[in-house]
Amino acid sequence: MGKPDNFNSDDLKPVIENLIDKVKNQEDPDLLNAYRKAFKKQVPFALRSWVTAYMLKEMGQKKGGRKTVADGTSVFVSIGRNRKVFPKDLVHLFVNTGKVNREDIGDIKILDNYSFMTISRSAAENAIDNLDGIDYRGRKLTVNFAKKKAGS
Repeated sequence: MGKPDNFNSDDLKPVIENLIDKVKNQEDPDLLNAYRKAFKKQVPFALRSWVTAYMLKEMGQKKGGRKTVADGTSVFVSIGRNRKVFPKDLVHLFVNTGKVNREDIGDIKILDNYSFMTISRSAAENAIDNLDGIDYRGRKLTVNFAKKKAGS
């Protein structure tokens, strides 16, 4: 039983790097621990690596779990991990207060003091108008189009 012709282990590298980054930097540790405990309880020990391999295969087919948005643009949000913000919080904020459709939201990158979100260009202007300057978790938010890095 050999490896399938269409499998290349190098294709998994960005998927796994993305997962590790999210576990370390973006996800709620308490929530992940609850999932981990449920996984251990429900998946027999001998099958855990096989179930994990299957999940990686599925994620690899979905472009590393990242959601691409047609005509997406990057938006800067002046709140990050230091205020206990997670991707689900920003999605909720942008959908409910920013009046953005969930399908217009793509990748979310949360750093210590600020975050970046990919949003469809058509929804970004409206979201910025609705969110820039509002109070959120004890802080006045700055929401605007992200500036390109120098040299990019």
